[in-house]
Amino acid sequence: MTTVAPVAPKLKVTRLAGSLGAAVEGVDLAGALSESTMRALREAFLEHLVLVFPGQGHITPADHVAFARRWGPVQVMGGQNLPDHPELIAIVQGGRAGADRKLSAAGRLARTDIWHTDQSYEPTPALGSLLLAREIPSAGGDTMFANQYHAYETLSPGMKRMLTGLRAVHSGVGYCEVVGLDPADAPINLHPVVRTHPETGRPALYVNRVWTTALENMTEAESRPLLDYLYEHAVDPSFTFRHRWTAGDLLMWDNRCVQHYAIHDYGDEKRVMHRATVLGDKPF
Repeated sequence: MTTVAPVAPKLKVTRLAGSLGAAVEGVDLAGALSESTMRALREAFLEHLVLVFPGQGHITPADHVAFARRWGPVQVMGGQNLPDHPELIAIVQGGRAGADRKLSAAGRLARTDIWHTDQSYEPTPALGSLLLAREIPSAGGDTMFANQYHAYETLSPGMKRMLTGLRAVHSGVGYCEVVGLDPADAPINLHPVVRTHPETGRPALYVNRVWTTALENMTEAESRPLLDYLYEHAVDPSFTFRHRWTAGDLLMWDNRCVQHYAIHDYGDEKRVMHRATVLGDKPF
């Protein structure tokens, strides 16, 4: 049953799925938000992990960046940055552009239609991403999200003991290759396989098929059986929420405990998203 919880004057948070996800109504992201509203939004964010703000298509790139900055420092990424707004990247997809490029195995994995967390290869990976739908296809193009708290909590006691203290290698080589940066300069970092959320204190599984390459002090071949099991377990359907986009939707999700997957089922139609990325802290 859908539940509705009033958390601030004019602000309504409606749960969208059993595992994660909530819609937020009664807020205009083009306006100046009060501290009390931001506190209520942060509480909702930590509880629901994915927040959907419908009807925000009127906000400008400057508004988008300003709202992102209310959550923390905003990362300037290499790639398709918006003119005059380097804090935003334009994710423009349609057809399979670039599919015939000669990419390495890492480059072929660096896609949005594989389960992943954003920038897990950075020394301080993203706290969250704020994605605004500017143009959507006539059908399809949904995004799925998976709760990594639940992924960890449902592991057996023996598996939890085995993962305690284990770290994994996360590499940005594929990202650099795809966006035209020098792969030799790509960040490669070690992070715990189970990370502690810095605000809630809850443990979450923290490996993903796109950026995680191996377990610490193991070869890729030695790491593969365990990592493959964790990749599959992490995105069990019972942990997920699927969002069907409407132009003007702005979604934000907690990269510290959520994986996501952009479904590419819309052929040659165009899908245009603007994304801001809020910097996080070093996983522990």
